[in-house]
Amino acid sequence: MAVSQVQKVHAAREARIGALKKRTLKVKRARSSPRLYMKGVLAGYRRGLSRQVNHTGLIRIDNVVDSKDAEFYVGKRVCYVYHGYKTKRCVRWAKAPSRRSNTRAIWGRITRVHGNAGGVRAKFNSNIPAAAIGRRIRVYLYPSRI
Repeated sequence: MAVSQVQKVHAAREARIGALKKRTLKVKRARSSPRLYMKGVLAGYRRGLSRQVNHTGLIRIDNVVDSKDAEFYVGKRVCYVYHGYKTKRCVRWAKAPSRRSNTRAIWGRITRVHGNAGGVRAKFNSNIPAAAIGRRIRVYLYPSRI
């Protein structure tokens, strides 16, 4: 009797595993258009022993592992997107209330390669907050030099 129960349990388990393998799970994305930027992370500020430069950040771009690959990104635009507390005035504030948002961005440009491991330096229009270190930076693929 115990052997038949074990066989039933194994049969049920095999049926569940088979059903899970057949099932294909499609992830629903929030956006319907493709992502038009490369993912990067702000590694820190450009700095010396005694001071740091808050408007120049060191960025690690995903899947860029040497300076030859990083050379392609010199001149490209970068953006740090974050959320503020208040909804600030924006373009067409009165005419298009749907555009109002607390999402903000600090734009910059990749100036040169940093080191041999694929890091780059990016100069931003205003200082990057310290909370951005370790956070996502968008590296857009324009302007193109191809």
